[in-house]
Amino acid sequence: MIKKTRLSILCISLILIGVQVASAEVVDRIVAVVNNEIITLLQLNKATKPYKLNIEASQKSIEEKKQLVKRLEKEVLQQLIDRSLTTQEAVKFNIDVTEKEVDSAIDNFMKTNKMDLEGLERALAADGLLLKDYRVKMKGEILQSRLISRAVRSKVIITDTDIKTYYDTHLESFIGVKKYYLRNIFMDSETDLAALEKKMGKDLSFAQLAKEYSIATNASDGGDLGVFDINNFSENIKNSLQHLGKGEHTPILAAGDGYQILFVEDIIMEGNKTLEQASDQIENILYREKAEKQFTEWIDSLKKQAHIKVML
Repeated sequence: MIKKTRLSILCISLILIGVQVASAEVVDRIVAVVNNEIITLLQLNKATKPYKLNIEASQKSIEEKKQLVKRLEKEVLQQLIDRSLTTQEAVKFNIDVTEKEVDSAIDNFMKTNKMDLEGLERALAADGLLLKDYRVKMKGEILQSRLISRAVRSKVIITDTDIKTYYDTHLESFIGVKKYYLRNIFMDSETDLAALEKKMGKDLSFAQLAKEYSIATNASDGGDLGVFDINNFSENIKNSLQHLGKGEHTPILAAGDGYQILFVEDIIMEGNKTLEQASDQIENILYREKAEKQFTEWIDSLKKQAHIKVML
């Protein structure tokens, strides 16, 4: 009886071991081969986990979620393949990233985002990541950046003509925002304000007239209102101001329980940049655009030369 019991226990144990092995095979398997390196399902699941959590939390249908997850896995697997190729190339170029350099990059990230290590770990945990996972990701990004510089930089040339062409075609990005420095005179009688308007531009300045006649609280400051983007005003005030130049004023405008005249003390272009001032900024933009294009072409050439097998 004892022997039979032991035999039964042994059989059950073997069955359980078999189930665990089979389960492990399902949980982790090879999903891609890149030359002599493999990418596993476990690696893919770890890389897609934060995005899958967002998909699961969405209000989409079950079928839509399945399609999104399927597309996500394909896209992320391609990113892992690209990373494997670049890592292999980095080895060829003897490019490496030290742990100290990863520490420095993480410190800079935390300073920029005003968080401490505990805050970073909480943010990562919300995405289903551990700090060690983030370190691996950061190291890969630094490695790829250096590799791009090594493989692509010499092929990217930005000329003065390129910079000027970009400036001319994106002028709205550099001309800044037009703002109006305004003063006003506020009175409760339209007739009295009309009489005062006739005095404007003669002996007394607008600021002096405001000090003497305006009944608003800013009268002692010469009717000083400050600097404004008139696009934030009502259509009536905006239309009254937008065609005025420096030193000109609006007609009489209704304003609550009284009437006012607005005076343009100055027109300021905030954020305005000349071609020379914007040159470095544009060069960086063009470099990134061309470098990304060159890097994509370079990765494509690596893929053509590599042995890649996808088994997802």
